[in-house]
Amino acid sequence: MARRIRWQILIAAISALIVLGLMGYLAVTRAAVSRPLVGGVYVEGLPAIPQQINPLLSDPARDPSAADMRALLFDGLMRIGSDGLPELALAQSVVQDDAGEVYTFTLRTDVFWHDGTPFSVDDALFTLRAIQNRSFAGDPAVSAVWRDVLIDQIGARSIRCKLAAPFAPFLSMATFPILPAHLLSNRDPSAWASAPFNTKPVGTGPYQITELNEQHAVLSANPRYFGGRPFLDSLELRFYANNQLARAALIRGEIQGLGAVATSDLTAGSLPNGIVRHALPLDSAVVLGFNLRTAPLNDQALRRALAEGLDKDLLIKQTQEDQVVRLDTPILPGWWAALENADWYAANQGRAATVLDSLGYVAGADGVRVREGKPLALPLLTLDDPDRVAVANEIARQWSQIGVRVDVQPVDAETLRQRLIAHNFTLALYGLQRLGADPDVYELWHSSQASSGTNYAGLSDNQIDEWLSDARSERDISARANSYEAFQKRWVELVPSIVLYQPLFVYAATDQLEGLDLDQRSGPADIAASQLVLGREGRFRNVTHWFIRSAREIQGELR
Repeated sequence: MARRIRWQILIAAISALIVLGLMGYLAVTRAAVSRPLVGGVYVEGLPAIPQQINPLLSDPARDPSAADMRALLFDGLMRIGSDGLPELALAQSVVQDDAGEVYTFTLRTDVFWHDGTPFSVDDALFTLRAIQNRSFAGDPAVSAVWRDVLIDQIGARSIRCKLAAPFAPFLSMATFPILPAHLLSNRDPSAWASAPFNTKPVGTGPYQITELNEQHAVLSANPRYFGGRPFLDSLELRFYANNQLARAALIRGEIQGLGAVATSDLTAGSLPNGIVRHALPLDSAVVLGFNLRTAPLNDQALRRALAEGLDKDLLIKQTQEDQVVRLDTPILPGWWAALENADWYAANQGRAATVLDSLGYVAGADGVRVREGKPLALPLLTLDDPDRVAVANEIARQWSQIGVRVDVQPVDAETLRQRLIAHNFTLALYGLQRLGADPDVYELWHSSQASSGTNYAGLSDNQIDEWLSDARSERDISARANSYEAFQKRWVELVPSIVLYQPLFVYAATDQLEGLDLDQRSGPADIAASQLVLGREGRFRNVTHWFIRSAREIQGELR
């Protein structure tokens, strides 16, 4: 009896020790966090070779790898925060007048150029006036905003910018990289392209150039960066001619990271072990545009029937492998003004067919509907690109089931652009890139932009005009959000076009790289729930927090 009791006591003691050990292990692992350490090198591939580092001479939409480098080398007066709103960068403060027409920027005093020269008001004045110069070849959206701004120096560290009219998104456009006046201002703009600055650019950003040639750029941490020295000692950007070559380098382990607009090459199952895939919505959209200027698409009831006859979810599944985000209005998810429930038309081909019947479109012997002797045949202009042609063909297939014939017409990029500008189309499938951080879509949908601007559809609606005008002139963000909510509901009602989907930027990086701050959710493609990437260079927004070397330390109380 006593022997049995001793065995029971021994077993109980061993069990207690095991339980305590497991509890201790769980407590330690749950309380342990990664503490970043300074050091390490991160090697990333860029799937295009940069052409022109100077942002005064290069449009980031046409030279994305140069835009990547500029995000690491330079700063603007403002930058876009994680909430999508502008925040201070090289500006220490900014004051607006009551009318919203005058902005006074006071500059920081703790900023130095990479060559050790102190940052000054001359640099800001030089850069902003260079944007206004007729030789400016950078981002045309930036030029359009700054062209008519009166810029003056007031005091030793301040500049005043006077706008012709209130423009609420102005601070979002004050993110353009500021350049060193002491290296560029004494040169004629025609000589900027050949300046030594282009082979060894000097900025104020978190990283500075150590080596730059046709194969790669090596950047080292800026020890005097006003935002704090980056954890990573060095970034190496290796240049490749295309996505395929860059991906092959990732597979071989020659690089640790690669970013590209979502393609089948960077799906989760195609990546090597140790590489983590992050998918982030871009500030871009793909639109199926209607030309409202002529029949038959000037008929709102017909446009609604076409909307109901198109299953966006099926289109995305069939042509994009769920590598994009569905859109229902021109206001992107990730913008603070996005409408959670846009109440877009549910896909229902039976109802669409009924509406077409009521409009007098009768199915012919070949299945194509006819009204007054004219077949319901719509030419669809699209980019001569396999991806876009596939989308166009899927639209044609779906609408053929309700008796609408779509003739797909692939053209090159310049022809597509010219025909959109000339309004020489019936249907057009096109992309919108680099829409920015602010939900201002005035230039895309205000009637004043219908004749010579980018309101390709020719939408003209007094209510929409009023809401878009109010939203870009109103300073209060709540009032702006109300205007954009009303705009989106009215836009859905009018169906001036069909916005289809938002492309993703896929960033594949080693699992040893931490501090990325990419908020993710579970679901298809691990799409980030709230973060909008402003151009592919937007991934570097918090690059100073990236780290590879780390130590495990225990934080918090263990109970």
